[in-house]
Amino acid sequence: MAEIQLRYGESTALIDRKGAQIVSFKGHDGREVLWSGDPEVWGSHAPVLFPVCGSLRDDTVTIDGKPYPMTKHGFVRNAEFTIAKQGDDFVELILTPTEDMRRMYPFDFIFHVTYTLVEDGYTTTFLVENKSDRVMPFCVGGHPGFSLPMEEGASFSDYQIEFAEIEDGLLAQAPDGKLIVGYGHLPDFHNARILPLKRELFDHDALIFDGLKSRSVRLVHRISGKGLHFSFPKMEVLAVWTKPSDKAAYVCLEPWHGLPGKETESGRFEDKAYATMLDPGSCYKTWFTTALIR
Repeated sequence: MAEIQLRYGESTALIDRKGAQIVSFKGHDGREVLWSGDPEVWGSHAPVLFPVCGSLRDDTVTIDGKPYPMTKHGFVRNAEFTIAKQGDDFVELILTPTEDMRRMYPFDFIFHVTYTLVEDGYTTTFLVENKSDRVMPFCVGGHPGFSLPMEEGASFSDYQIEFAEIEDGLLAQAPDGKLIVGYGHLPDFHNARILPLKRELFDHDALIFDGLKSRSVRLVHRISGKGLHFSFPKMEVLAVWTKPSDKAAYVCLEPWHGLPGKETESGRFEDKAYATMLDPGSCYKTWFTTALIR
């Protein structure tokens, strides 16, 4: 693993060029914030999703009338990025398409992923450049897994997610992480701000909140109030996910500019929810920020 070390004050991070994935973040107390990536449970830390978020119908997307194979969450998770810029507290990584990528996604692009540290936090920024001579559709998102429990002696169910706004709790239902088959409400989370965590919430895979009013949440211990603040100003969807196993000592907060495929969708990329149609020579930028709560 080609790890890049970053530091700002007491905060430190490690970034892997493979997949442009942050694999470690520690704040003032030296505690590891990100999931370990145990391959026997879930072998990732914080995957980057591009040019799709979630699964597609028949693992295929149609572009200009032609079908292209596409894996779940896109193809950048195992791609080798190049360092474009680097300082003590930031790194900008870039990816340009290989021939294998063009067979899935027939565009010239530059995909930038930048990590910038602050005291007790960091920002993940995505910048997409269309270098093609035609409109380029895409979705983009993050998938960071945070260690849970965060405090010694605590359990998974001691934590809750606090939304910035009162939410109706509407979920896009994608059983077993596949296609969206419909929408429904969580029984215990309707017109509410606080979602207590429990393993059984994830018996059918992720909770996909579509159309949130909130653009930030807090993942905190319900008694101590310690945890983290997570903001995603330009992302329309937040997925919350872990495996229901007790060995899965993490929860993912996944901000998406996109959605998995729907059973009823046309299959055309331009018809996908939240897909951006980026003009030739244009750029799109979005970001999310993680900050520890002492």
